[in-house]
Amino acid sequence: MRFALAWKVLAASVLLAVAATVGAITYFNHARPASLGLASFTPRPTASASPDDPLSLVCRRPAVPGASTGGGVEGLWVIQPGSVAGYRAREQFAELTSPHEAVARTDSVRGWVLIGESGGSPRIETGCIVVDVRTLRSVDEIPGFNTSDRDSASRDFLGAGQHPYVVFQPYPVGLQLSAANTGVQHAKLSGDLEIRGTKKTEQFTLDILVSGAQVAAAGSTVVPVNEFGIEVPQEAGGFVRVDPRITLEVSLVLLKA
Repeated sequence: MRFALAWKVLAASVLLAVAATVGAITYFNHARPASLGLASFTPRPTASASPDDPLSLVCRRPAVPGASTGGGVEGLWVIQPGSVAGYRAREQFAELTSPHEAVARTDSVRGWVLIGESGGSPRIETGCIVVDVRTLRSVDEIPGFNTSDRDSASRDFLGAGQHPYVVFQPYPVGLQLSAANTGVQHAKLSGDLEIRGTKKTEQFTLDILVSGAQVAAAGSTVVPVNEFGIEVPQEAGGFVRVDPRITLEVSLVLLKA
């Protein structure tokens, strides 16, 4: 009888542990912020940024003669308010059995892309996109934790005091895009990505939606941050371990200048 009772107690404990684990995994999957996607609103033209705006100084617009009034995609496209950038990082807390995904975002995004034409097809001539990493804020949730406490550590990892901006400058490349296509189109965009003063070639995979003089673009790239001189916690047995392969994601809204 005692053995049977002990077995029942043990079985109940195992079931509770399994239920707690499943519940934690279900919560994390449910609470995890979705990846950045194409903007669902219509952007409106805004006043030009001040010449003294630090982000605009990092990404100075090129001198383009006259505004393009054609119906194609050729011309200068300027990033608008409503654009968002951020990162996703897989982390494992010592106190939790389930892995977690840290997510931080900011709307401090500026820049532009200059589209030309080659052989009847659009072509990126040059561009510059800048993000102020000092303004990144965590948007994920963990029961019993204040995820905003992570933000100051992230700024330290990024060296935001000396290197407050992440900059992406795409390489010239032809685009298989059509202004007449009202559906989602796709592109891969390689360029120089500068993080913490280190510049390397990276490639973003993007979904693009063209609607007249408006463009929405959303996508991501996975970056091994240790190659940029960023050291994230990886010690076994520490409070938290972070996968150094971190996803950078963007959702951009652009208007033709």
